[in-house]
Amino acid sequence: MPKRPVVATVLTVAALALLLSFKTPQVAGLAITGATGTGSGSSSGTVSGNKGTYSGQVTGKAVQIPFGTVQVQVTFQNGKITDVQALQLPSGGGHTGQISSYAGPQLRSEVLTAQSAQIDTVSGATYTSEGYIQSLQSALSQAGA
Repeated sequence: MPKRPVVATVLTVAALALLLSFKTPQVAGLAITGATGTGSGSSSGTVSGNKGTYSGQVTGKAVQIPFGTVQVQVTFQNGKITDVQALQLPSGGGHTGQISSYAGPQLRSEVLTAQSAQIDTVSGATYTSEGYIQSLQSALSQAGA
């Protein structure tokens, strides 16, 4: 039996076994405090009350990522995050728009559960996740949270 097909088969099986055993790392509790995106954060509405009792809406800074801009607006009620709206997410036809439409709701859900910017990134949407977290942290800082 020729050696080349045997060697090719063995190498293919070994590569497949390594590929199937690979586990992607999870980035848990990513908190980004020194946001470096462009744009400026601004309050929309008013934030009132002391830390832990504030209410209102705060818009985070617009963060540039390689595929566009990410910006969120956070709604607080008595110190609790009650809503997070993505004002800007990378869009356009094709893959970028699909990633944003998939990642946006997942990130929102993570924030509402965690009540902080210490959330997991969405697999396959790392840049969008990191921009979302930076904008969110900017809004939280403005609100004194």
